[in-house]
Amino acid sequence: MYQEVGVRDPADLYEVTFDQLIGLERFGEKKANNLLEAIEKSKQKDLGSFLFALGIPNTGKTTTRELAEHYRSLDRIMQASVEELMELPDIGGIVAESIVTFFSDSLMRKSIEKMLSLGVRPYAEEAAAPANEDHPFYGKTIVITGTLSSFGRDDLSRKLEALGAKVTGSVSKKTDLVIAGESAGSKLTKAKDLGIEVLEDEQELLKLLEE
Repeated sequence: MYQEVGVRDPADLYEVTFDQLIGLERFGEKKANNLLEAIEKSKQKDLGSFLFALGIPNTGKTTTRELAEHYRSLDRIMQASVEELMELPDIGGIVAESIVTFFSDSLMRKSIEKMLSLGVRPYAEEAAAPANEDHPFYGKTIVITGTLSSFGRDDLSRKLEALGAKVTGSVSKKTDLVIAGESAGSKLTKAKDLGIEVLEDEQELLKLLEE
């Protein structure tokens, strides 16, 4: 599909037309319009999600959210030096080098400039209110594993971070708590092996979030 409509990098998506889509196999009017709507909607994304979607090597959602919250501007992030980036709590040398190298690439810069010229507007979310230091999740490093019925993982991560927790993807000796839902696997096993506190009761989790 991408080759047929001339999409060679992400910016090209914003130039795709209805006539191009309707000419593709298995693309009716409804499907073409739905895709164009989704592309148009994607022009307004929070800065952290936009950075994550770019696929910067060695970064994940936590890092891109931290960049967005600290710099609150795409232009400032693109101009940041390795030394500046390493001043952020969770960004080391390898990640900082990856970010600088990524935004130094002339093809990537042209792609971003093209996206902006076509109406893409990544925005900085409003700064969150200071977290309550007395909350039981404040200052804790937390790993989420398995499936929870009340939350998607991203939604729960945002709630925990708003309460002052740090959510990471892997269990280590630095982990304070593992929240385990249905079908939790190796992360739960590792947490128990390391003697890390595990919260498996979803009702208890809901109660703690509301404190």
